[in-house]
Amino acid sequence: MIAGREFQFRPVLSVCTAVALAILLSLGNWQLQRLEWKRDLIDRVDQAMTKPPVALSSRAFGPGDEYRPVYAVGAFAEDQTVPLFGTLDGTPGAYLFDPLRSASGALVYVNRGFVPQAALQDPAIAPPQAGTRVEGLLRVRETPSPPASWFRKPGPDAGGYWFVRDPVAMAAAAGLDETTVAPFYIDQYAVDTVEWPKGGTTRLSFRNRHLEYALTWFGLAATLFAVWVAASLRPSE
Repeated sequence: MIAGREFQFRPVLSVCTAVALAILLSLGNWQLQRLEWKRDLIDRVDQAMTKPPVALSSRAFGPGDEYRPVYAVGAFAEDQTVPLFGTLDGTPGAYLFDPLRSASGALVYVNRGFVPQAALQDPAIAPPQAGTRVEGLLRVRETPSPPASWFRKPGPDAGGYWFVRDPVAMAAAAGLDETTVAPFYIDQYAVDTVEWPKGGTTRLSFRNRHLEYALTWFGLAATLFAVWVAASLRPSE
């Protein structure tokens, strides 16, 4: 009893409140997990950017090597450019992915950079056919999970544009041997001698507001609990 009021258990209200509390608390915990993930990502990127480029053929790479500066030497496969829809500074266009074949026969896709829609038909954007050295940042293939995967087509649309950065799927669609394709790709640095594609567009600054989001969910849970308590009190007889 609180100041002339007594608690009255209301089954429907209590069940609905319990379900809502479980959802709010789970969302808060999820944001705390995202907070740790984002802190780890920022630390890994900061450390990676201080290291010199490593040859792709020098060792095996895993997810923990994402954003590591790397280089590869080889020749681009002819007529295998994959346009991935995207924007840059609000301008729509595509990021051009091309498979680079090394002397050993291994393939690695290279994101050569962004091209606005108006320049996509320009023959000057074709990759060089002679042997070349590519430098950039190693990126892990995209594997969207629900609900993002429900709205992002895993292959090309009717216009030939891709929406998921998955080099293995790109190789399969092009009829290339998937077993020779690296499960990652290279975000190429900017090449000063060409206007398009524009490389060096990898986002390396990450906002980290997950603690704020977690506190918001926990605050909503506390508010809901207080409302449930207030709604369950009635004047004592």
